Amino acid sequence: MKKTYEEIEITHLSNGEKVTFGVHKYKGTVEGPIVAISGAVHGDELIGAEIIRRVAKELENYELKGQVWLIPIVNQLAFESVTRNTPLDMNNLNRVFPGDEKGWITDQLAFKFTKEILEKTDAFIDIHAGGKIPIVDYVYIHNDEGLSKAFLSPYLYRPAASYEGTTATVTTELNIPSVTIEIGGGPNYEKDIARGVEGIINQLVYLKVIDGELKTVENQVVLTEIASIRPTQGGMLVPAFDFSYVNKIIEGQQTIAEIYNPKTFELLETIKAPFEKNVMILMRGYVGTVNSGDYGWMLGNMESKEND
Repeated sequence: MKKTYEEIEITHLSNGEKVTFGVHKYKGTVEGPIVAISGAVHGDELIGAEIIRRVAKELENYELKGQVWLIPIVNQLAFESVTRNTPLDMNNLNRVFPGDEKGWITDQLAFKFTKEILEKTDAFIDIHAGGKIPIVDYVYIHNDEGLSKAFLSPYLYRPAASYEGTTATVTTELNIPSVTIEIGGGPNYEKDIARGVEGIINQLVYLKVIDGELKTVENQVVLTEIASIRPTQGGMLVPAFDFSYVNKIIEGQQTIAEIYNPKTFELLETIKAPFEKNVMILMRGYVGTVNSGDYGWMLGNMESKEND
């Protein structure tokens, strides 16, 4: 297996430093597909970079058929500031694809990533997370359900419409099999990192880039409806459930969190589950401050799930 590393240049900062993203390329001796795997499109979603580092170590144990391209940090500026958006222009990289080579710096990054990675790959895996505080666990179904299922998450989501400007916007239009993974965040638990590595390796088996027995998960659930809940009041957040409830069922429209004024102790907002049978796929699981509009919770409706 041949290994190379290169940095794709986007532009220069005002201080003269280059803005780049690094690509680790692993090429087997047998012809096969090119599979690209990316992390940290959002700079506060750190777990993808660590999952990809460990996948790189795992690849040493396999004979590749084709190539695997690893891009652990797509948006280095957002990664440095641990922010969802690029700090120089405050744009969300995963809403501007395929980008614009003459646009904002985020548009330029999206353009170069599209040209150098997305348009040259035969399959694409994009790792996302809950961010600095929330934890998440589900996988999108875009245009290759088998690839999504191969990550081994118990819950998948088939949206009625995808967010415009994502990497999936480009890969779907180009008919490139692709998947968006949502895993971990917050404390970035070791169990989530290990699950991420296991899932990626199984996806490479599915894509026939490496040999192995394809693992499956019994009774995987495909959700078609997810409610995203953001607080409308800032204050001290007191959740009713800790992080152990990720992927757990919550019956009824019960309280999942309360927000208090930390100065006056006034109860400002009560957050309730939206459905009669909910599955918690993104959540805040410990006491802390929250601002109005922050990412809070995502709950899937188990009553409208697809039949297995």
